Amino acid sequence: MKRRLILIILLMVFLCGCAKETIRPEEEVPETNELEEEKETETEETEEEPDPNMIVSPLDGLRYYPEDLSKRPVALSIDNHPKARWQAGISQAEIVYEVEVEHPFTRYLCIFYAKEPERIGPVRSARPYLIYYALEYDGIFVHVGGSDDAFIEIKRLGVAEVDGLYSGALWRYYDTGKYAPHNVYTTLESIRKEAENYGYRTDFSFEGYSFNERDEKLSDNYEVNSAVKVNIIYNAYNTTDYLYDEDNNTYLRFKDEEEHIDELDNKQLRAKNIIAIEASKTVLDNEGRLYLGTIGQGKGIYITNGESIPITWEKVSEKGRLKFYAGDEELVLNPGNTWIQVVNSLDRVSLE
Repeated sequence: MKRRLILIILLMVFLCGCAKETIRPEEEVPETNELEEEKETETEETEEEPDPNMIVSPLDGLRYYPEDLSKRPVALSIDNHPKARWQAGISQAEIVYEVEVEHPFTRYLCIFYAKEPERIGPVRSARPYLIYYALEYDGIFVHVGGSDDAFIEIKRLGVAEVDGLYSGALWRYYDTGKYAPHNVYTTLESIRKEAENYGYRTDFSFEGYSFNERDEKLSDNYEVNSAVKVNIIYNAYNTTDYLYDEDNNTYLRFKDEEEHIDELDNKQLRAKNIIAIEASKTVLDNEGRLYLGTIGQGKGIYITNGESIPITWEKVSEKGRLKFYAGDEELVLNPGNTWIQVVNSLDRVSLE
């Protein structure tokens, strides 16, 4: 009897020990939401890993496959007359310049490199300063006619160009209800085939821009001004506005107080980087054609992520790249597309 009692006691001690080993205190068991957070963190880290086969574009700082960056860039003179709106494809340009032409209008120079929209236009005529900006990218310059000075510069500088007045690579497109001269369209595939027919070289070389590895706030490195709203007044009949969208860290673009949309998808245009530069302006003739001081140096403003800083710019030659400086250092941009607003005075740019 005594021996049986001892066995029972030993068995109870053994069972209690097992229970202590297999059952953890409640506070040691991770809560469900903690486990979910760990899984989410692991997922986020996985998503951020870049594809090792992709490389950074020197024009927008984003990653693409090498074949996307193997074709020669194309620079197109794009119509911005009210009867030409809205334009097709320009939301996919890496860099867009807005410059003045004959009063009261502006025109766009759109630089395409990695992306290839299904249609681009309307394409319009050349001006010397559009050529000078296009030459920075060693690309094919596309236009429909141009001023006498523009044709002189095309010949003098040996520009690889496709002129819609003489090329079937551009055509009149009536489905959008636009009429001549505001309805000439093209595709990059057509332009590159025409460039091949003309015997233009396919190799190219240009100096790219510097980009942050990830999106950054200017206030991390500089004293900044607020730039949630950007208003640019070219004249009483022509304005450009940007509104910062904090949820997406980009700027929504407006032209003459209307949402600027892309004709291809009816979505509003967005800009990651906005650069306003001051360039002198002189009216050359009775037609109102202009000289813009695009070669030289001057003041500017860099705008991104709701903030802005003063900068300076320099372009030493027709083919030299337009460079931007924050103090003594060359400006480093945030990854994404860039709109360059060329104005004759920074007083025409207001920020809130």
